[in-house]
Amino acid sequence: MDRRAFIGTLAGGLLAAPLAAEAQPAGKVYRIVSIVDVMPSTPVGQGPFFDRLRELGWVHGQNVLFERLAYGDHIERIPDLAAEAMRSGVDIFIAPGSIGSRRLQRVTRTIPIVAVNAGDLVQGGLAVSLARPGGNVTGVQTFLPEMSAKNLALLREVIPTLSRSGVLIGELDVSEDELRSIYGPMLREVETSGKALGVSLQIVGVHRVEDFAAAFAAFRRERAQGVLALRSVFMFTHRKVIADLALKHRLPAISDIPGFVQDGGLVSYGFDIAEALRLLAETIDQILRGTPASEVPIRQVRTFRLSINLKTAKALGLTIPPSLLQRADQVIE
Repeated sequence: MDRRAFIGTLAGGLLAAPLAAEAQPAGKVYRIVSIVDVMPSTPVGQGPFFDRLRELGWVHGQNVLFERLAYGDHIERIPDLAAEAMRSGVDIFIAPGSIGSRRLQRVTRTIPIVAVNAGDLVQGGLAVSLARPGGNVTGVQTFLPEMSAKNLALLREVIPTLSRSGVLIGELDVSEDELRSIYGPMLREVETSGKALGVSLQIVGVHRVEDFAAAFAAFRRERAQGVLALRSVFMFTHRKVIADLALKHRLPAISDIPGFVQDGGLVSYGFDIAEALRLLAETIDQILRGTPASEVPIRQVRTFRLSINLKTAKALGLTIPPSLLQRADQVIE
């Protein structure tokens, strides 16, 4: 599933299916607004998100209406988009991660906000606990800091002589200090792993699309042997840019970004999108049935997938170890 399809399942479209008997209350049509960075190009109504909603009794165009609003590369527009949506009524917002949720809270502390593709909402100050968030933000967490260390270890498997790795981090509309803070848990895990593996790290942050080229030039200049790209909503959106630049600079790149390998990245080890979408549907169902967001537990993805692109490996002149190929959930040849 590509990223536009992923966002599309969250955002809108027409789906016809029989209503489940337990969908309540009768006659009520709920409006759910998904704030996205880019408008999806794929039809909505297919995939695990809408499949699970349908199983739970919610059908777009019948008892729920999905609408999407895009901010592009201007994440600062989120509060204005949300305020516009609120003028015509909103029952639930779907937000892009922790940063999007925080911006939504600037305009509402009462309308439920469901964060998708989120980091640690508790550590980020958006929730009191996983079991009882306590405010108007709940959601699905897909970031586990330890996955960053796992990806660095996988890069070392691919490059046994790895002694220096670039680490790419990025997010829109934040200062360098804020960026380091956002990535703090992940960077600590990577740094600990790097010391254990004997791999020195070159950490470079990006804040705009235009920064990616300079980041990869810096990696080459400092003689990085590979690149670990750590996920954010911004990085997720521009994963093909990252994959293309890695290939251009002949740098093996690994990431926890879903879809990275399909877009030409070498290796990815990250969360299972289908599971995240099903959990998102279950979170929305709980709110629609009357549970306050403050009482809806934050769900955590538990399934992770290893993907390898052999076309990219061949272009880079790399041989992927057979032991790694045997563990892969997906191999692109």
